[in-house]
Amino acid sequence: MHMFTERTQVLLSREQADRLRRVARREGCSVGAVIRAAVDAYATATREQRQAAVRHLMAIDAPVDEWAAMKGEILRGATGEG
Repeated sequence: MHMFTERTQVLLSREQADRLRRVARREGCSVGAVIRAAVDAYATATREQRQAAVRHLMAIDAPVDEWAAMKGEILRGATGEG
């Protein structure tokens, strides 16, 4: 088990804090554990890993449109309308 010795204070918006709590609840861990995992993922990713992730996302070849059109599709899908 790791010995945590450093403390950091971060100010979040209410929405960010809510999202963190939801992730922690979904993952069955503490908010601190979610933050530590995010820091590790962000700080240890190499340039090559980030580039590979972008290539992977681009290979999906998902339909893309202007934000207003995509937002409309998302909202229609979420609400079940037309």
